[in-house]
Amino acid sequence: MRLLLTWIGFALLLPAAGAANSVVWHPKARTFDMNVRAMGLEQLLGVIKAETGWEVLVEPGLKGRVGVKFREKPAADAMRLLLGDKRFSLVPRTKGGTRLMVYESNRRGATQQVAAAMLAYEEAEPLGQGRDDGRLLTLKVKVHHLKSSYASINADSKLTNIRPLLAGVNEMWQSTNIRFVADRPLPMRAADRDAEKAFAGLFKPGVSATAVAQLQSRILHKMLPDLPDRGKVFHIVVIYTMPRAYGAVYLPAKGMVLMPQVKFAALVDANGVWKDGSPVFFAQSNILAHEMGHSLSLPHVATQGNLMIDGKLREGGGVGPGDRLTAKQIIAARRQAFSGGPYVPGLNPKPIKPK
Repeated sequence: MRLLLTWIGFALLLPAAGAANSVVWHPKARTFDMNVRAMGLEQLLGVIKAETGWEVLVEPGLKGRVGVKFREKPAADAMRLLLGDKRFSLVPRTKGGTRLMVYESNRRGATQQVAAAMLAYEEAEPLGQGRDDGRLLTLKVKVHHLKSSYASINADSKLTNIRPLLAGVNEMWQSTNIRFVADRPLPMRAADRDAEKAFAGLFKPGVSATAVAQLQSRILHKMLPDLPDRGKVFHIVVIYTMPRAYGAVYLPAKGMVLMPQVKFAALVDANGVWKDGSPVFFAQSNILAHEMGHSLSLPHVATQGNLMIDGKLREGGGVGPGDRLTAKQIIAARRQAFSGGPYVPGLNPKPIKPK
């Protein structure tokens, strides 16, 4: 199924003087953390749109500046605090997506679509090994859309805003005090045309699951470029789809999480609004959170309910995947996060445990 997503281009917002503005959305709890200094109302609503994937409509000509600071406020309470004397309608719809309408007197006046906007986040400096004081570690993520003449590979940047999924990832990683922040999406081209053609060939009828399993990894390593900041920055590469319905994969040698765009189809309604409260949404956030765990050096485990569980290793019955991490996993992930980049053998290997 092809995604139908009307997406208005990102605008980059600069932080206020003296401190960086921050807007953090927790999709499962449906709460916000905000620290905003005198930002234009429409700009702030654009940031909310980008972070949540909501549809945001305003009454044309609506003006105002907002300054707020709070944590763990339910969505409706957060809107009351930041909108002040403005009126609003917030309709959470797990099947049709969430709509926020802001207006002066009548919600029928809220007809103008708000453009998605990005904040420039203040990045925490990596800590020295063995000096973990438990502070929040903010890790920069670069998102790429793989461009190709082959329809099965070509990712359309207008179809997918990955930030709402990343909000779900951050909620799952909250216990580690690690947070991933995405940069403006960038296009990416295949490094090897023969490998690109070979990868597209894996989608042909008659190609067995065994052949895909044997060839896919080798082809991907030839097809995807070696980025100059590999091992220094976290990378998510969006591809239209992958053979045999793979969910996502971390490629350690490339320092990239590869994620198929078509998997998001069930998460977005016909108007491009993310169904941020749906079980499917949280399943996809779980997949991405799992792969980001691999990027932070965590291997598969067999424990029910653990974020890093592998289906082949699973102990006992039940669904299996969860969002829990053990104390040892948290220590290992934070140790890797100190470097500011993902686990890449030879370039940014797993840090040695302090004696």
